[in-house]
Formats: sequence, structure tokens, C-alpha cells
Amino acid sequence: MDRAAAEKNGAMNEIKRAPVPLIEHAVSPDEILKRSQAAEAKCEQELAAIVAIPDSDRTFDNTVEAFEQSVMSYIDAAQRTGILKDVHTDEQVRNAAASAEESAGKYLVKVAARRDLYQAMKGYLAHQGKTEGLAPAQKRLLDLTMRDFRRNGLELSDEELAKLVAIRTRLTELSTQFQQHLNENTSKITVGKEELAGLPEAFVARLEKTPDGGVVVTTKYPDYFPFMENAKSGEARRRLYVAFQSREAERNLPLLQEAIKLRDEQAKLLGYATHADFVTEEQMAKSGEAVKVFLSALQEKLVEKRDGDYTKMTELKRAETGDPAAKIEPWDVAFFLNEVKKLDYTLDTEKIREFFPVETVLEGMFQVYEKLLSIEIKRVEGVEAWAPEVALYEIRDRPSDRFVGYFYLDLLPRKGKYGHAAAAPVTIARQVGDQYNAPIAVMLANFNPPSPGRPSLLSHDEVKTLFHEFGHIMHQTLTAARYGSHSGTSVARDFVEVPSQMLENWVFEKPVLDLMSGHFQDPSKKLPEETIQKIKEARAFDAGYRYTRQVFLATFDQTLHTSGPQVDIDATDQRLFAQILGLEPVKEAHFAANFGHLMGGYDAGYYGYLWAEVFADDLFTRFKQEGVLNSEIGRKYREIILARGREQEPSELLHEFLGREPNNKAFLEKIGIQ
Repeated sequence: MDRAAAEKNGAMNEIKRAPVPLIEHAVSPDEILKRSQAAEAKCEQELAAIVAIPDSDRTFDNTVEAFEQSVMSYIDAAQRTGILKDVHTDEQVRNAAASAEESAGKYLVKVAARRDLYQAMKGYLAHQGKTEGLAPAQKRLLDLTMRDFRRNGLELSDEELAKLVAIRTRLTELSTQFQQHLNENTSKITVGKEELAGLPEAFVARLEKTPDGGVVVTTKYPDYFPFMENAKSGEARRRLYVAFQSREAERNLPLLQEAIKLRDEQAKLLGYATHADFVTEEQMAKSGEAVKVFLSALQEKLVEKRDGDYTKMTELKRAETGDPAAKIEPWDVAFFLNEVKKLDYTLDTEKIREFFPVETVLEGMFQVYEKLLSIEIKRVEGVEAWAPEVALYEIRDRPSDRFVGYFYLDLLPRKGKYGHAAAAPVTIARQVGDQYNAPIAVMLANFNPPSPGRPSLLSHDEVKTLFHEFGHIMHQTLTAARYGSHSGTSVARDFVEVPSQMLENWVFEKPVLDLMSGHFQDPSKKLPEETIQKIKEARAFDAGYRYTRQVFLATFDQTLHTSGPQVDIDATDQRLFAQILGLEPVKEAHFAANFGHLMGGYDAGYYGYLWAEVFADDLFTRFKQEGVLNSEIGRKYREIILARGREQEPSELLHEFLGREPNNKAFLEKIGIQ
């Protein structure tokens, strides 16, 4: 079936996908920089050829599509080396990759601001102005390309455009430096022997020991979260909390402050009142005001539930300390929420963890996705990656057995590795000539490493995180969009989390948990049914605090990007922390310095997590009604939501899958709000 016929019939999975070279990690720092320069030179040559075409000879293929393909090829090359900054075991390679990534960001800023390319697009429109003969994907590419040129300042004067380019170039530098600082951070505290009460033996056993019998606890996720949930010593929790929240404050706060100032200047140059208005124009929300209304309304609905959570935690703290005036401090929240969970739902996070060895979870998760999305996942043997624990997998379509794409799994912490959980496209799926380039994606996480006698074990929350991030991998690899700028997760930022958040619902379903669980000492023992029921009952137990915290994060982000260039970051943090979370802020903490989303593409867009969850829960209603492992509904979900990417507006995709307008009823019901 040819491309045109496949588009017409909606059978994009019939397009034959061509495998592309895997990620090459055995490269020197010098080779990385040479490849970066070569990719730029190649792109420059291709763009020059586009500009040189006389307007009378311009066609969609030699102008609009040629521009798209040149830029996507360059981005592919940049991402294949850029990923090494987050994963490679050699610090010099990481630094070279970070430098190459920064150079790529600057180059793309220049390309986006080239008047000759904008004039080429205008020349095509002037001489070939009719768009009736274009396929829907072609027309959308043209519309979005012209919109992007406008947003990139091509309607500004030369002086203003030069200023905009300088701003965006500097923002690229700031973003790279901010994340690199966090990747390389080694913050830690020393905990005395008398402060180890409550910590699981297996957790303590794997920590670095001190001469006096204490341990060293880092601010990396596998150390931080178990410690904050289990350590009985409030003073030890306070020290770790401050260390965690203050990571890279001295270096990163000035970078963020400068970025906020530059983003405000950019917005004003382009005619927007605020950076939030600039960002949301191309999102589902469409304006900063719409986001403000959304967050304010949700915050108001959550106050009663938030205060109910605090009441339970406060009662426990007063009983434990014997102090009738004790109050909940920020470093108490994780510990006492865990205590509430144990008491009210008889749920012990560490006991539950024993049923979720990583390999067992992965095997079960693959089975779920295979059945749901009509695919087959196989590990590719004999392929070396950047670290020995990294694995490569191949995806094939069922029942056609057609090759779909690759993904890498890199799940354990290492020095210098990216510190959060994420999924990143490395080679972007797209049509190139008469073939469809298959995608390659990478999933990163920092789960507990194995210890003597125990494999890497996941908490239920980490199982949910794994399922979520793998949802992004599916979005990136199962795409069938014609153009790279439309494929996979290249969708509106406040829609990009919808597919992954929708899939989080699966880890609360017994058939799914039966597949993914098995005690590490006896795999035949599945997570008990009564425990599954209690997990489901406890799902909204901390909804008041948890969603209020999300409102705080999103409101903080929006406030920084709507309050002008000189906003006081720490003061805003502390004011909103007290106002929204209702807790007394910690003066020594500098949370914004390690809020990576603010410098990682979610600036003025963090609200998208909450926004997307509303639609994600609505999507899940179809599976809830028709079966969480219903392959027919799963296939429709794959073809409508995952495959089309940015080729259609999110609202159109949601309406087509649901058969109605989306609403927030399922979301509010889930968190216990009428």
C-alpha cells in the first residue's frame, strides 16, 4: 500500500518502516564535536539550496517539505549525541555532548529566525497559493510552519529580530547549564547511628557507612524518597529536606533569574503581555488567563481535602512526640503520609516493594502493552549500550509482524546521569522519500539498585512511574505521522502527558497487577488481592495534599512567568508555599534551583500535568466500560491518539475517541470531589 492510499484509508501501520542506525556511544569528545559541526554544515547546504530556488519554480515538496526534512535530519543528528550528556559514564563525553547540545540549540534559534527561509515560504504561497490540492497533513505542516516563523520574530524589524535571536541563544545556554549542574550534583548528608530508626534494613545495608556506625545519604531519588518516608528522626529528615531542596542554589538561581528576565523580554518583543501568554497560545489552554482560572478553581475545590490530610498527619505527630502543640513541617509530610497509609489502609510501602522486582514488572508491563496495543516487544541481544545495565528492545506490529521501532531502557542511577524519570525521542519517526524512518526512543529512571540478596525492587508509585514513562515511549514509537514535527510526542505541551497519565490507571487493576507482580523470593506469590483492594481504596487518600502540591508547582511556574522580569524567585516560592500548601516554608530551602521543569521545556507549561490528567481520566472511561485489556479499544486508542501526533488538534482526537466532548467528571470523581 503506498503512502497516499494508507493516509486515505487510515492504515498508517501498513507503511513499511526502515530501521535507522542505533545510538553510537563509543565516541570520543572530539568526535562528538566534529559530528555536531558536520550536521550543521549539511543542514546549511540543504537550506541554501531551498533559498536558491526561484519563486516561480517553488513547490510544496522542494520548499515546505524540504525545509521540514532538513531541520528534522539535523535534530536527529543533534539528539543522537545530545542524549549522551544525560547517560554516558564518561564525564568528558557528557561534557562534550552538553556542549554539542547547546550549539545545536543556538543553531536552531538562528535557523528559526532566517528571513530568507521565511521569504522562501512566502514565495511558495505567492506563486503556488492554492492549497486545495494538499493532503491534510501537508496543509497542517504549512500552517504550523508559517505560524512558527511568526512566533520566531520574522515580522519584526531587523534590530528587533537580532535582539530576539540573542535572547534565545542565551536561553539555550542557560538551560543546558542548569540541567548539567543538577546531573553532576553530589549533595549528601551524614546520618548518625541513633538516627537510623525506621529505615528498612535493606536500604541501610546499601548505603555508604561512616566510621561511627552512621551512613551517608545522598539527595538522589533512590536515597531521598525512602529516607523521607521511613526515617523516624525528624531532625535527620529536616537536614535531608534542606539539602535536597537547596541543590545547586548558588549556581542555578541566577541562571533561572536571568531566564525569566529574557523570557519576559521575548514575550514583549513578540507582542504578548507575558511569557505565559506566549507559551499557551499554541497549547490547548490558549492563554495564561485560562490557566489561572483552571488552577484557582481546582485549588479552591481542594482546600477541604488538603486540610483533612493535615489533620490526620498532625494527630499522628502529636501522638508520636507527646507534644500537643506539634505541627506538620514540610519535612514531615512524606513520613506522616506514609504512616497514615499504614494505619488507615494497612499498607506498608516496603513490604509491597518486595512484590515488584524490576524484571518481573517489565515482563508483565510488556505483556499488557502488547495485548492492549497489538504489538510485540523483544529484547535485542548482543547490543552494547553506554552502560552494562542498559537494554535495547524492538517493537513489531501484530498481526502483520512489521518492524515498528526501537527503545532503550536505562533504569538505575549512576554518577552524572540524568536524575529524574523521562522518555526521550532520539531518532524521530517520519516519512523520508519512499521510506518511513523508524523511531528510536530512550527511557530513563533512577530506581533502587540491587543489593546483596535482593534485586532492584519498586514501590507501587515507582511501578506507576514506569508505566507512565513507558506510555511516552509508546507515543514516540507507535506514531504514524507523516512529518517529524508532527510525530510522536510533538504535540501541544498540555496534551503531551495525556496518553501517559491515562495509562497510569492500569496499575490499579488486578489483572494488570497479577501480571506485573511476583515476590522476589518466590515469583509464584502475586501481590495479595486484599492488598490490591487497599491500594485502590488508598488511591485518593492523600489527594488533598498531592493535588494541592501540583497546583502550587503550576501556580509558582505561572507566577514567575506573569510577574515581570524582576520577580523575586525565593520570595514568590515562600509566599505561594504558605498560601497554597498551608505550610510554613523553610527559609534555607531554594526549591526553584532544582525545579528542572522550569529550564527543561515546561516553563509556563507545568500546569499541563494537571490539565492533561483531566483529559486522561476521561479517556480511561472507555477502557473502564469496555475492558482495560480490550484489544479492540486499545487498537483504536493507538490509531487515534498515539499514531496521529500533531496532525490534528488534541480536541479533535479526544472527541473522535470518546465519541463526545470531553469533561472533568472522571477526574473529580477519582480524587473524591463532587
